[in-house]
Amino acid sequence: MKEKKEEYIESDILCYFLSHWILSWKNDIKWFFNQKKWFYQKNKSNFIRNWISDITVLYKWIHIAIEVKKPSEMSFFDRTISDLRVRCAKAQMDWTNPKKYLHAIEQKEFLNDVIKNWGVWFFACSLEQVIEKLKNNWIII
Repeated sequence: MKEKKEEYIESDILCYFLSHWILSWKNDIKWFFNQKKWFYQKNKSNFIRNWISDITVLYKWIHIAIEVKKPSEMSFFDRTISDLRVRCAKAQMDWTNPKKYLHAIEQKEFLNDVIKNWGVWFFACSLEQVIEKLKNNWIII
């Protein structure tokens, strides 16, 4: 059986929150459609933070940040920031591409900022995992 794409997992999660009348949205601000030039271009605004969570939810004044990953990618992103920094440094020394480590580090830093501001964040690879993690954080929908 083929693995579900991230966009389908995100749709499942957003439909779940919509069915419970909970405010949620997908953060997709990296690209926008330029109507004058008639093509998609990268958004270079200084007011956009890179690597924000895929889905943002506001429930009873709680900010919930959900980062959606395919099941095969979950083990990579479950590492600590210090471990990712060490692996990134090794990748730079070995002349391999450290971009995936930098991406993971910046995502983890954003998600840690969510916690510092009294929010909840987690990685998820299915709707069932989102429901389970919400219950673990005492957020019962």
